[in-house]
Amino acid sequence: MRTTSSLPMNVTGKSILLSPDKNISASGHLEELLKINELAEELSVKEPDEALKHTDEVIRIGVEQYQWREVAKAYNTRGTAYWHKSNYHGSIESHQQALEIWQSLSDNQGIGKSLIGIGNANLRKGDFHEALKHLQNALKCFEEVNDTEGIASIYNNIGVIYKNWGDYEKAATFYHKALEIKEKNDAPKGSIANSYNNIGILYFFQENYPKALEYIQIAEKNNRECGNIHALADNYSNIALIHNKEGRNDEALKYLNESLEMKRELGDKRGMTVAYREIGEVNKQQGKYDEALKNYLEALAIHEEIDSRNGIGFFCNRVGEAFMLIGNYDEAISYLTRSLKINLEIGSKAFAKESYQYLSKTYALKSNYEKAYYYLSEFINVKDELFSEERTKTINEIQTKYEAEKKDLEIEKLNMEQQHLIDINNELELFAGKAAHDLKEPLRMMSSYSGLINMRYAQNMDEDGREYVEIIQSAAKRMSTLLNGLLEYARSGAANVRKEDIDLNDILSHVEHNLQLTVEETGAQILYDELPVVHAAPSSMLQLFQNIIANAIKFRKKDVQPTVTITCKKQDRDYLFSIADNGIGIPDDQKDQVFEIFRRLNSRKHYSGSGIGLATCKKIIEGLGGTIWLESTHEVGTTFYFTIPFIV
Repeated sequence: MRTTSSLPMNVTGKSILLSPDKNISASGHLEELLKINELAEELSVKEPDEALKHTDEVIRIGVEQYQWREVAKAYNTRGTAYWHKSNYHGSIESHQQALEIWQSLSDNQGIGKSLIGIGNANLRKGDFHEALKHLQNALKCFEEVNDTEGIASIYNNIGVIYKNWGDYEKAATFYHKALEIKEKNDAPKGSIANSYNNIGILYFFQENYPKALEYIQIAEKNNRECGNIHALADNYSNIALIHNKEGRNDEALKYLNESLEMKRELGDKRGMTVAYREIGEVNKQQGKYDEALKNYLEALAIHEEIDSRNGIGFFCNRVGEAFMLIGNYDEAISYLTRSLKINLEIGSKAFAKESYQYLSKTYALKSNYEKAYYYLSEFINVKDELFSEERTKTINEIQTKYEAEKKDLEIEKLNMEQQHLIDINNELELFAGKAAHDLKEPLRMMSSYSGLINMRYAQNMDEDGREYVEIIQSAAKRMSTLLNGLLEYARSGAANVRKEDIDLNDILSHVEHNLQLTVEETGAQILYDELPVVHAAPSSMLQLFQNIIANAIKFRKKDVQPTVTITCKKQDRDYLFSIADNGIGIPDDQKDQVFEIFRRLNSRKHYSGSGIGLATCKKIIEGLGGTIWLESTHEVGTTFYFTIPFIV
């Protein structure tokens, strides 16, 4: 059973609260933070150590001044700086810190940026499944805010993952999607160059070397024009790769040595490994196996330093092959066995196939034909499996296309009906939003001018006059609260809200953050078991739990520590949730009125509120196909029950 009364966030070792009420107005500090953040972002690529120093300053000042957006930006910049230092663990930690802040601020763009950072760092570490998960979540965020630049970046990086998995068809699909968006939106030359380079690499893997060189040279030209040294060094490595494959070894070495020197000056360790790899390939082709071994060992040491598992798996193969060619078979077997283990763990069948092949050759050279045969059999199995996967994929695509064409008419009809409902819902939401916005303007005028009357003429007014002004201000505040509630109610449970699989334990953590001050002031306890994953809109689940829990704490008994207990159990097709409190309870004659909009059961003098919160909860649950009800005993407590189907 979890117990919590306070969940402060930890930033740079300080315990802090994300409280909008403490957003200190300090324009001088904010302006300073903006400038330092901009400088840090500029330095994060070329001078990452300097960028890290500046982000430390932003975080220190930002925490003291409660400038959370700037703190989150600084953590994202730290993530980028660490990434360029090849410190992927540090990059993930920094972006994770930023993510927690952006989530507390409900900023989808910031959430998406942090998820991309975590995904890219995992990609470089070779944890492709983890990378894909974070990038797909980032894609949802950017699609919601229509951030085309972010969407293109994610498509590109998903393409890289499929390329590493050997699925070149999917990789090409994502690369071209990214390039199409970039060219359509006049993206910077460096960004477009990145897509051309990636497509060129795919042509290289398909052994279409002239086409590969054509695309990579376009990327090289763009990067040279915009001064993108990091990317230019990568282009040189890739051009060398092509020259080497076509037998132009001297030309390849010229590009590789230039790339290696650039990467060394930039401190790009991972980029150095690419140059070492290709220099090793040239030396191997020229029969200089000892030199090739040195190059591969240099690259392997760097990948071990930066903890890149796919890099370690790859270079253990290269080192093992070099030892085999030199004639040191035991060392070869040691490295190849390590490579095989890693490649099987990360799901890299193409590199595992290579490990089996070299192990088979090495054992044959040692005259251990039993093991040579075993590894040859495994090599053939993986090779056939990869071929079978390609063939199965083609058959599945044909079948999918047939089924899709068959269902086109049904889908079109359903889409038209759904669009009609969405249009109606959008019109209602637009109306509610417009009404709330237009009505708030005169309320702001009432509140502002009654405040001015109080300031200027308080000394000239009698007690009745001051009371009248206070009544006007109080009424304006209540009306503003009602309008916010009305808008929230209109938006809750909307059919066009994006639903996803969400962990309700994460939702409860956010609720605890949001209610932290209330929890501390009242000494409340929120207890809950491990909660399930449900398919719903995150914002709706946050509203649902926060409304019920906040009510439970608000309607507490005097001199009794408020306790809220949340449970969940599976039924036939639903999750059944209960949220129980030990508060004042609800009289029997009022239970049927609880979920009515604008219905207040308690005196405004003693309890604040709009009477919309529980009506919103009812709308959310019914929108998911569930039901909600309550059981209560006056002066003992109330338990709210609701169901959410497993599949919505």
